[in-house]
Amino acid sequence: MSKRWLCAFGTVFLGGFLWAACSGDAYVDVERERSCDSTAECEPEETKKQCIDGRCQCPEPQEESCCKPGAKEEEGDRCERACRPMSECNATPCETHRDCPGPVDPRCGEAVCVAGVCRLALREQLEHQLPGDCRIVKCDDAGEIQSEHSGSDVFDDGNECTIDRCTNGTSTHLPQPTGPSPETSGYCKDSRWVGCLRDEDCGNPSYACSTSGRCVHEWCENGVLDSSSGETALDCGGPCDPCESGQPCDSDDDCVEHLCAEDGTCAHARCGDHVLNGAETDVDCGAPSCPACDPGMRCNSHESCQSGVCEEGVCIEATCGDGVMNGDETGLDCGGPCAACPLYIDAPDI
Repeated sequence: MSKRWLCAFGTVFLGGFLWAACSGDAYVDVERERSCDSTAECEPEETKKQCIDGRCQCPEPQEESCCKPGAKEEEGDRCERACRPMSECNATPCETHRDCPGPVDPRCGEAVCVAGVCRLALREQLEHQLPGDCRIVKCDDAGEIQSEHSGSDVFDDGNECTIDRCTNGTSTHLPQPTGPSPETSGYCKDSRWVGCLRDEDCGNPSYACSTSGRCVHEWCENGVLDSSSGETALDCGGPCDPCESGQPCDSDDDCVEHLCAEDGTCAHARCGDHVLNGAETDVDCGAPSCPACDPGMRCNSHESCQSGVCEEGVCIEATCGDGVMNGDETGLDCGGPCAACPLYIDAPDI
């Protein structure tokens, strides 16, 4: 994994001496800005300073005068000072990696000693990404984890009749325009798949398109209870549209919620009825009132899954880099079967 290098911060003032983090040795006194009448007096080629308000100063506010990082002073001489970024001037001197302070969050990388100066070796991208949360997790220059909005990290709800987008850092699922479905035969209407929109879509003059978007026999829409044709209630049940709860039924297929009770009427869906119905995403799981689904079962949100990860409408097994504390982990993507957790990380925080 690629890394980027940054100076670690750690300038220490002590007893009138400035410990020059970039040199590893102490200067005698802090260099004062000397008086000047022109920039030429400031030796700009060597110091990069300019004459500003009668003083030799660094022209950029984010710079200061210090030695070149890693430079060593010669005996009796000061090291070469020039205007440099504050991050370089404030770097911590070191002899080994152990001398260096690590990143704010160790998941971002590690501290290393390079040419006598502490630097941070930071990962360009973290493994700990929750797919489809419209966010990308990165490390800032101090090695602290930051979460940024990302319009490309879109959650796929597994419904071909919705348009999946990220809006202000949140997943949204807009309805596809009413018309042919984009992936399979059939049509989209109000964010759901239907078999027809008009009678003509059924391709048979003896069939009609019902209010639920199914091609049914014409007599399923005649306002008469046709028991001999298989209806269990008025214009529903049998070969017609399924019946609402409380209406007569002969089998689960006769009911909107696929549950025909022992008293012969359609009942409301419930967890544990061994039927995919109600708001469930798979059999007896995934609905807000039901348990989360096992890996491999269908889902429409991360919350639908035991692992907390839903990809393309299917629950995924827990892994050590999915950005969720799941499985046998004791922290976010650490502990248990994963790498040991840093001492201070014991709960999800990204």
